[in-house]
Amino acid sequence: MSQVITTILLDNTPTGLRLIEMANWSGKAFVVPRGKLGELRSREDAQQPGLYFLFGEGKELSTAYIGQSENVASRLLSHDSNRKEDEWNIAVVFVGQLDSTFIKYLESISLDLAKKANRYEIFNNSSPRENRLSESQKIVVNEYFERIKLIMGLLGYFVFDVISESIADKIIYMLKAEDADARAQLLEDGSLNVFKGSLARIRETDAFFGWSKVARRKFLEDGTLIKNDNSASYLFTRDVVFNSPTAAAATVKGAPINGWTAWKDEQGKTLDENVRK
Repeated sequence: MSQVITTILLDNTPTGLRLIEMANWSGKAFVVPRGKLGELRSREDAQQPGLYFLFGEGKELSTAYIGQSENVASRLLSHDSNRKEDEWNIAVVFVGQLDSTFIKYLESISLDLAKKANRYEIFNNSSPRENRLSESQKIVVNEYFERIKLIMGLLGYFVFDVISESIADKIIYMLKAEDADARAQLLEDGSLNVFKGSLARIRETDAFFGWSKVARRKFLEDGTLIKNDNSASYLFTRDVVFNSPTAAAATVKGAPINGWTAWKDEQGKTLDENVRK
């Protein structure tokens, strides 16, 4: 069924504070750059119960935090003062016809689905229990949640999209180099899923820096990468979705590299040849 979704540029800029509304829906969404939190707080419709998502942008690995609050604008300002500057820079907020019971339920199912989808590194320290709702309440709130998922996808935040349902095609891409042997698949949003069991080179070049280097440190800390027996390689212990083929390739090789030409299929064709040409 076709949907009518309206985006209003509240400060007349496409990257500024935005309001999103849908036909026949009582809710509304705000896309809030971190520097626009003051403007959001001045809006009465943002000072009510709501569900919110905080996203880290511009990294090889996407990060997200999911929360709820009785006054969502004030809660975001608290996050701004208490959380590190580089952890997030965009908030997506959902308000309208929500109460404390509904927002707690939405937070619980959002966290559960986001962790199962495994598309983002979720920063929440704990997972709230799903609170009990009546059958009629569940129907209402689940319909609301379907709108949330639709808008999140429209904005390019595929936090709920399961990898197996997001594969662009059946082609398996490989990156083989000294002490590196990785396999991956391209997803519909242009990100790359590196398979569990892939090998990344331990040695890093002098030119290797930035978020790929940071990602490696995080992976070693959380057990995503482990030393592969007595070899010179790290082993991926789980599938990992990278924002781009280049980020994935750099993390695997421990060196700056163009992922669009580094990842190749069984016939030797690069991602660039198969997708962009």
